[in-house]
Amino acid sequence: EIIVNKVRERTDADWAVMMSEALQECFRVLKPGRWISVCYHDTSEGTWQLLQDIMAEIGFVFDKSDITLFIDASQKTLNQLSAEKVTKRDLVISFRKPREGELAAKLLLSGDEDLASFSEKAQLILRDALERLPGAPADRLYDELVSRMVRKGEFQRHNFEALLRSVAEETGGRWYLLETADQLDETEGQKENAAAARLEAFMGKYIQAHPGEGGVHYSNLFEEYLPVSDKPRRLLQDWLPEYFYKTTEGTWRLPINDDERQIKTSLRLSGELRHIKRFANALSAGVPPAERDRPSNAATLAEWIYQCRRSGLYDLGRTLYERGGLRFDSLGDDSQMQVEEDYQICVKRGSVAEAKTKKTKKKQMDLFE
Repeated sequence: EIIVNKVRERTDADWAVMMSEALQECFRVLKPGRWISVCYHDTSEGTWQLLQDIMAEIGFVFDKSDITLFIDASQKTLNQLSAEKVTKRDLVISFRKPREGELAAKLLLSGDEDLASFSEKAQLILRDALERLPGAPADRLYDELVSRMVRKGEFQRHNFEALLRSVAEETGGRWYLLETADQLDETEGQKENAAAARLEAFMGKYIQAHPGEGGVHYSNLFEEYLPVSDKPRRLLQDWLPEYFYKTTEGTWRLPINDDERQIKTSLRLSGELRHIKRFANALSAGVPPAERDRPSNAATLAEWIYQCRRSGLYDLGRTLYERGGLRFDSLGDDSQMQVEEDYQICVKRGSVAEAKTKKTKKKQMDLFE
C-alpha cells in the first residue's frame, strides 16, 4: 500500500520511490515466468513512461501484445463524461517476471550505460526539457535529468555541463536549444509517422462506426497508442497537433483534403509548431525568449496565432496575441480582421474548456461533501 503524505505536495520522485518499493515486493513473491497486471488510469504519458522505467529497473519483462486490454465500467463518472483529457476505462498493462537465465527489459536511463549511450539518452532528455522549459537555468535542467533516471550514484561521473552544451547554449544564465534543434530526426520522424498512421486508421474506423461524431476523443487515441512498442520520444500530446486537427468539441479529426494534409506536413518538416511552442512557453513563464524563437514581424506572429487556432492550441494562441510584443497595425484590413477573429476563437474555446474543467471539479467537490 502506498500512503501519500498530504502535508506537502507529492512529486514524481516521491511517487516513483513508493511505487518502486511496492512493485519490488510484487516481483519478489512472483515465481519466474508468472505475470502481474497493472490497472492503469492516468492520461499522463510522463507517468506511463515512469511506470515502464520502474518495472524495467525492477526486472519485469513487458507484454509484447499489440492489443489494449481494459476494464470498462457501465456507469461513467461526471469527469469521464465531460472532461477532455481523461481515461474513460481502466487500462490493464501486463508484465512478466523473467524465467531463469532470461534477460530483463532495459531501462530507459539507469546510469550504468557506457559514456556514449548515456550521453545520447541524456541529450534526448535535456532536449525534451528545453522544448517545454525554454530559458531554464542549469540547475532546473539538472533536476529534470536526474528525475528521469534511477539514482545509483553513477551520474556524478559524467560531465553535466558538457552534455548541456551539446544541445543548448547559454544566454545570461539561461539555456536555449541550439539552432539545429528544429531539424527533424529521421528515426524519430519514422516512429511518429508510424504511430500517426496507426491512429489515422483507428480514427477512420471509429468515425465509420460513429457517423454522428465529428472527431475522436483524446482518451480513445491514448488507448490505441499505448500498445505501440517503439514509441517516439515526444509525448503523444506534443506531436498529435502536427498530424490532426482539433474540433470545436475538443476531439480530434483527420485532415479533410490534400491542402489540410499538406499544412500538417509542412509544420512537421519545418519544426514551426515546436518553434511556436517554445516562444509561447517562454512568454508564459515570463522568460526572455531566445532571439531565434521570436517572430520576424507582425505577419509571422499572425500566422502563428492562426496555426494555434487550427491545431487546437488555444492557450498558446491567446498568449501570442496578448504577449507577443508586436502590433498588427501594419497589416492590411483583411489580415487584421483575420488575426482578431483567430484570437477571439482562441479566447472563447480556451475559456470554455477551462470553465468546463472548473465546473466539473466543483460538482465533484459538492458530491464529495
